[in-house]
Amino acid sequence: MKFFKAIGNFFARIGRWIKNTAWIQPLLIVGGIFAIIFSIPYITKWVGSWFTEGTAAEKYYNAHKVSLDNADKGNSDVDKLFSYLADPENEDNAKAKAKYGDKFFVTLVQDNCSSCEERYVAFQTLEDNWNKNEFTDLDGSFKLFTIYVDTTDDGDNLFENVYNRADVQKMFETAIESLQDQSNHPYAKNSNNASNYGQDLSNIVEATEITTPTTFLIDFTNEGKKVAPWTTENGIREILFSFESTGDNNDYGKARTLRDAWTNVQTTSNMFSPSYKKS
Repeated sequence: MKFFKAIGNFFARIGRWIKNTAWIQPLLIVGGIFAIIFSIPYITKWVGSWFTEGTAAEKYYNAHKVSLDNADKGNSDVDKLFSYLADPENEDNAKAKAKYGDKFFVTLVQDNCSSCEERYVAFQTLEDNWNKNEFTDLDGSFKLFTIYVDTTDDGDNLFENVYNRADVQKMFETAIESLQDQSNHPYAKNSNNASNYGQDLSNIVEATEITTPTTFLIDFTNEGKKVAPWTTENGIREILFSFESTGDNNDYGKARTLRDAWTNVQTTSNMFSPSYKKS
């Protein structure tokens, strides 16, 4: 009986508390309403993510995406990546250097880009076959970082905020000068798109004129500088646009082109090598 009496007393105390603090209830109700209102955008975004659709290419590129959040404040992940490239020896960029490493691909893409859709399989095939099958003897590990050049916030293009920085502009102007020289840079001469390559290079100095996809092979390794003396101090060794296939015109053919850029093996079949000979 004492047990049931204790339960009764407990609920009686709750009842008295509710009666004596009834004035709090309207505040709780109003507070709850405001909490729901302020949570709506986050709930909508969360629920919407359940149904996000995208092509296989978009999902792949998004999985490797470098964020442009806070680019309007000069503090995005893309800002940090470009700061590292622009001044690789600066101690302030040590965290970015540790994160990205000394050899990797950076690809500029955008939504509704047919060439981006067609080229993503090259990266995926190379990643899936890294140091396997015909893609052996690749140094380091596969690293790809993608940047969406059409990312906006309230109508403001966030990519342009980063790209128009003076140090970034200087970095790409240097790359254009180095890679346009056909006597120095094999790919500028050997590419099947050689006639358009110089113009595509010139366009990268203007954020609004960039061809997508544009792929940069970044290489700060000592070996890279030996085999590719045209590499800039910012680590830009190759810039590819809608790159062609090597061998068969399929996923593996496109992956071979990326492989050849990465290795720059000095053979007559590697269009990135000074030894290349067109058949």
